[in-house]
Amino acid sequence: MRTRWLLIASAAIIGCYHYPHEALLLALSRDAGPNLFENPQPKYLGFADQRTAFIFERLTHDGRYQPAPEETSLICPGVAANGMHGYMLHVSVDSVMGDSAIATLTQTCSRERACPTAAETCATIYSGSVVSTTSYLLVRKYGAWNVAKPLGGGVNHL
Repeated sequence: MRTRWLLIASAAIIGCYHYPHEALLLALSRDAGPNLFENPQPKYLGFADQRTAFIFERLTHDGRYQPAPEETSLICPGVAANGMHGYMLHVSVDSVMGDSAIATLTQTCSRERACPTAAETCATIYSGSVVSTTSYLLVRKYGAWNVAKPLGGGVNHL
């Protein structure tokens, strides 16, 4: 009987566990809300891995953003080109120090423009990928994680 109870308790605990720092990262997707993206807003969101999808997929449930099909190249919002305008997201936890943590959100998109004809070369100094990172300070208060503030970030043109 005791072994059976232990197996049931273990299964329940394992079933509730998804990823390390899950509560911390869920706070990032909950608290960042409308400030997560600058204008113009993306229409599509892609997820670089299953962990990021688990954390941010709720943003696609209310209809504001649509999930991008896998293996899709997303065009940066604001670039005048036909295609899906949005970001590929990746989230990571950089460090946890007691009741404080730093998490980084990375947004990647393409600035490529389609050529009018296949014979033309359209690559310019403005073509390529844009990788934007923002680090956030998260604080645990009364057992719940919340975003305290964005710490800073950067943009790289590749």
